[in-house]
Amino acid sequence: MTSADHPDHADRTGDAGLLSPGRAGSAAEAATGDASFLRAMLDAEAALARAQAAVGLTPTAAAEVITSTAGAELFDVRDVALRARAGGNPVIPLVADLTAAVDKEDTRAGGGTDAAQYVHRGATSQDIVDTAMMLVATRTVPLILADLDRAAEALAVLATAHRTTPMAGRTLTQHAVPTTFGLKAAGWLSSVRDARARLAAVRLPVQLGGAAGTLAAFTSGDDAVDGRPGRTSTAASSEPVYDLTGALDATVDTPPEPLPDYQSGPDPRFEPDPEEEPGAGPGPDEPVYDLAGAAPATSNHVAPEDAPPGAGQAAETDGGGAAGSDTGVRLLAAYADQLPLAEPTLPWHTLRTPVADLGAALAFAAGALGKVAADVLVLSRTEIGEVAEARGGGSSAMPHKRNPVRATLIAAAARQAPGLASVLLGALVAEDERPAGPWHAEWQPLRELLRLTGGAAHDAAELVQGLRIFPDRMRANLGLTQGLLVSERLLTALIPAVGRTRAKEVVGAAARLASRAGIPLAQALTETDPAISELIGEARLRSLTDPAGYTGSAPALVDRALAEHAAAGRALAEAALERAPDGPSEDPR
Repeated sequence: MTSADHPDHADRTGDAGLLSPGRAGSAAEAATGDASFLRAMLDAEAALARAQAAVGLTPTAAAEVITSTAGAELFDVRDVALRARAGGNPVIPLVADLTAAVDKEDTRAGGGTDAAQYVHRGATSQDIVDTAMMLVATRTVPLILADLDRAAEALAVLATAHRTTPMAGRTLTQHAVPTTFGLKAAGWLSSVRDARARLAAVRLPVQLGGAAGTLAAFTSGDDAVDGRPGRTSTAASSEPVYDLTGALDATVDTPPEPLPDYQSGPDPRFEPDPEEEPGAGPGPDEPVYDLAGAAPATSNHVAPEDAPPGAGQAAETDGGGAAGSDTGVRLLAAYADQLPLAEPTLPWHTLRTPVADLGAALAFAAGALGKVAADVLVLSRTEIGEVAEARGGGSSAMPHKRNPVRATLIAAAARQAPGLASVLLGALVAEDERPAGPWHAEWQPLRELLRLTGGAAHDAAELVQGLRIFPDRMRANLGLTQGLLVSERLLTALIPAVGRTRAKEVVGAAARLASRAGIPLAQALTETDPAISELIGEARLRSLTDPAGYTGSAPALVDRALAEHAAAGRALAEAALERAPDGPSEDPR
């Protein structure tokens, strides 16, 4: 069924993002919609046909017809989704529709390729869904990385500009010791860069294993029945229907040997030959079998006349033994070559490292952005007022409100991400060679993680690029405790003169008086112990209790973070230059 049959289905029933404003309208949302997943599944099917043509399992002309027909605009995503309920995944109805479309196109073009019989040949539904998931991810992750880069650049600007801007450091919600806003921004920068590095390092491979991860269905034709193919079924299966009703071919050169009449007792085939020396190999005329999967060296199989070039022939080894000539292994490599995805060592139907790694990296990125948002939410409170978003959001009831909406949406995404990632990590416990449930449970959480993290990264870039900083308010808040947040500094300065015990007693008494009477710490010290105050001196005491002078190594730490950021940027630029000449094509069609 095509989209023309139900043109408004998606509009009436689709998820428009009404309850997810954080990702609504974002590039990540567009890259992860149902239409994008449908396109990715069709891209996976077309790439599989081209890969099979590359290793001699499919005629090139058939692969070309499949590729040219695999356009997402030809298929009704809603209809595929509804029919997916019958088999539990969307590949089954999509393959039926693609097969019918290919058959129709092949007929229109003259019907010379019989291309429909090669659609989805040898693959299982999980091969296509997993590969499509990785394709969607590889198309979405660069969008997230770009926004993380934008956010990082803006944070580097903030850290540089406010390298020495003093503000109150807060621990367990209370003023602790002074810090600088530049150091806070450098901390945000470091976390965002860590998130970017982890996400960029995730390896996204193709999936191809066949029914149970053995690639057994991808043979070169040794098991083929010698019969004329009939029309390809387009009802419920993409497998070709063969016409086996005619008489068997009686023109074979040599009739098959009759089965031996085995007697009871030990099998003489496995009894040692008393005249054969231990360890002797096969005779010169005996077939040599490669038990890792290759056919006997004296195989008499001849490919049919209409088979694609290379069909039925063993490939030359590349020094890797049987793996170099194994058709399934060569197909796995060819499949990866057809897509912007990595080649896996093994099929990963129940080895869910790629999905778990991706989910964990996305959740980490959401959390790193959530840290920025959490701090902005605190610092933008009315009673603190040290930062503000460039354009605050309004209220339906209170005209004066300018809510920190970007930070709110980022914080919401960060709180959802761990739960979604936990589903993906739980799917690592998958039974057998292909699981029932764990794999299916991954689809929506992974998509939602891509969307939420993509939306959060976009919002974060906008947030920090327009963040308004108020140093005067930071300085005023530093004075709220009238010097109490530098009591540590005063204590450290007195220890050499009067010893730790005495210094702690004096500063502790002065701090209690300052809190109780609401007076500056310097004044409280003078009233508590005039001798100590005189020992220090008025000017020195005023300097020791000035919060702006006690930011420690904050400026130097900012410089370290900025240097690391600059080095990472240079490394990324160099890597991009190295990849540029022969990077993978996004869409081979």
